[in-house]
Amino acid sequence: MAVEGGSDDVMGKHAARTGVVRWMVLTFLLLGLPALVVAGIVLVRSDGWSALSSGDAACERKLKVVTASSFAPVLAAMAPELGKSDKCVRMDIIVADGRAAPDTVRQTGADLWIPDDTSWVGTAPDLELARLGPENTVGTGGAGTVVADSPIYMVTDAATAAKLRSAGDSWLALATLLDTDPDVKLAVREPGTSGDGMVGAGSMAETVWEGQGMDASAQVLSRAYLKTRTVRGGGVALPQRPGEVGLVAEYALVPQLGKLNRDRAVLAGKDWRVALRYTWFPTKAALADEESAAALARLLDALESPDGVSAIAEAGLRTPRSAEPDEPPPGAGQLPPLATKEMPFLGAHHVDHVLATWYAEDRQTDLLMVVDVSGSMDDPAPGSDQSLIQLVAQGCAELENLLPDDSRLGLWEFGNQLDPPHDYHELLPAESLTESHRQATAEACGRLKTHSNGTGLYETILAAYKSAQDDARKDVPNRVVIFTDGRNQDADSKLTLSALTADLRAAADKERPVSLSVVVFGDAEATKESSAALEKALEPAEGYVDTLATAKEVSAVFIHVAAGGLHG
Repeated sequence: MAVEGGSDDVMGKHAARTGVVRWMVLTFLLLGLPALVVAGIVLVRSDGWSALSSGDAACERKLKVVTASSFAPVLAAMAPELGKSDKCVRMDIIVADGRAAPDTVRQTGADLWIPDDTSWVGTAPDLELARLGPENTVGTGGAGTVVADSPIYMVTDAATAAKLRSAGDSWLALATLLDTDPDVKLAVREPGTSGDGMVGAGSMAETVWEGQGMDASAQVLSRAYLKTRTVRGGGVALPQRPGEVGLVAEYALVPQLGKLNRDRAVLAGKDWRVALRYTWFPTKAALADEESAAALARLLDALESPDGVSAIAEAGLRTPRSAEPDEPPPGAGQLPPLATKEMPFLGAHHVDHVLATWYAEDRQTDLLMVVDVSGSMDDPAPGSDQSLIQLVAQGCAELENLLPDDSRLGLWEFGNQLDPPHDYHELLPAESLTESHRQATAEACGRLKTHSNGTGLYETILAAYKSAQDDARKDVPNRVVIFTDGRNQDADSKLTLSALTADLRAAADKERPVSLSVVVFGDAEATKESSAALEKALEPAEGYVDTLATAKEVSAVFIHVAAGGLHG
């Protein structure tokens, strides 16, 4: 096996750890929860959750902790010592991974959540958690403290590793090759059930977002998904065939290193340090209770103590709060050195992109597409021999394939007095995507063509927004996406930009939220001022303006619409 750099001198530093800690962690990792039942440590509840307990019923300072399966061994190893002192803490440790964890926190009335990455908190905005401080600093009760982490590596065959190195030896190189090289494929753990998959795939796409914007990122992620083998359950996403790149967290990779054949190569990526970040999120209720708050403080301090550092290392994780914050755990010294620049944790919309790519049901939406059919839409798109209206028609037709059956899709065209006295005209009512409506959508999109001398933009924006409100369904995302050249050319309309703002403010209704996006075609510099003025006018509706300049961006924006809508 080919790896780059590193040494294994850390082994001696961890040799003195207690046998109890080592036994509990190794038992959990190798044999899982059933083996710990034999020791009387695991409670299997009737509701199906698996919970580790310290077993010290005499301790009155109790905490209920929901955590990822890869961090549960740490808490299990620390439980006996925490339960002994005068300031004892008794823990019920409930194991829940991925997007199911927030519901587990809610349903169990947990005091603390330690997910396997900070990004998961964006999927649970309604949980009563202590939140991060300003600019993602540590908040009340230590909220946002990263108590452990585990870098993610790219594992592949030697020939594919050579391609990655030639392309930049980076996460961006992986994203680029997945988008351009038909022989390069991906393997990840299922993103909805593991931080390994969600952070790995999301960070790969994030490198594109950083340089090319969110539309391109959504498109690369969508294309990569078609070339991805998703590993479900507790398996490790090691490559199984030539050209496959597996994204594997360090805690799972180290036990596999001795089994990898000589053709295998491990890369860390020289542009970003991508890692799982096990993050501390106490509930507001627990912090408000004096006893619970004291128990939380004791546990957080214990994780930074020598025993805590030992337990974290034995679980194959790194200890960012220790005296040597990036010290590799035992066995990881032979892995390649990590980049110094840390990938920021993924925001909620970025996580949405990943999950919507993997799970069609996450793409459920009620969508009204509104297309400019003024003469300027017949102009050729930069980088293409096709007109803008042709590219929009193609994207429109493809969009219905991306949305699940329980979505609704409608189509309007707009110009200047297309349906007097209105500037807009309904081509297709917003209805559920039955087989017949899918066919009708494809046909309506195929008939899109220019036939107006002007663009009645402001009136159309307001009418589309109100129409979407009228058709709103509870708990279903409701979106309006308008494709235009960005100019308002209806001389007969009395609706000015300031009047549009006032009318949107009057119409806005928190009970019927509408995501309003305007996609403007044209040179970014030439349209910068007008686009900024339009976005300012859309503020009462929290509207968003996306400016496109090339043909490739046109197709990308439709994928972005399906992957969660157009917003930052």
